[in-house]
Amino acid sequence: ETLQLQRSVSGGHRGRINCMKVSEDGALMVTGGDDATCRVWVVEHDALATAITDGYVSSLGLDDNEITCAHVLFGQVSPITCVAICSKLDVVISGSKDGSICIHNIRSGKFVRSLHVDAVTKEVKDSCARSNGITPQKLVIHMDGSFVAYFSDGTLMIITINGQCICKADVGEKINAMLICHESEALITGGEHGSVRVRTLYDLSVQCTLNIKKYGPITTLAQTSDPNFLCVGSSNGFLSVVFRNTK
Repeated sequence: ETLQLQRSVSGGHRGRINCMKVSEDGALMVTGGDDATCRVWVVEHDALATAITDGYVSSLGLDDNEITCAHVLFGQVSPITCVAICSKLDVVISGSKDGSICIHNIRSGKFVRSLHVDAVTKEVKDSCARSNGITPQKLVIHMDGSFVAYFSDGTLMIITINGQCICKADVGEKINAMLICHESEALITGGEHGSVRVRTLYDLSVQCTLNIKKYGPITTLAQTSDPNFLCVGSSNGFLSVVFRNTK
């Protein structure tokens, strides 16, 4: 088995691309860059690309037979650190180095709102950060219209798209990977302590923990098509497959 480069296209960003996420249906992708912009891409779907691509992007010529840039999303003023996308909710969420979190519509590309978490009060504020925000490092979107954000100070927070904080928790470690298991309504995290933790999406309390620290810090997580299996990558090169026994 070998890998073959199929296509390389200009990302349109001025500077490096820091993060990217693919939508749950596989048709859309969002990238975030050092230039403080996000770009929405349509993957191998000509009809969708024609329907949602705006005139400004069309003038840039950032299209290809297999991937088309549909929107450039503005609103941030510092490098993008993390992104999340959900086709079902028609939303893209981005976090930036200065602590700002911006929400955009996918299909229109329109800016919806910005918010940040105040570094002193830990409260969600309905505006861009002005040197007083905590940098978001990870974002995942829930289908109920909320999202989970992990911040550089070790705080996990569930926030609605309307900007209301549902709950928060201090995780006590650097989180390197997290995902939402929609079937069990749980947040799964892995970090520097080498443990997989399953948390509720109601109050972020820990339901169970699997300690695999003998393999080093956890670097990445991926769920298979069967939601009972979880793949865990560790810093020493080990890949662990975790089974969720529901009996």
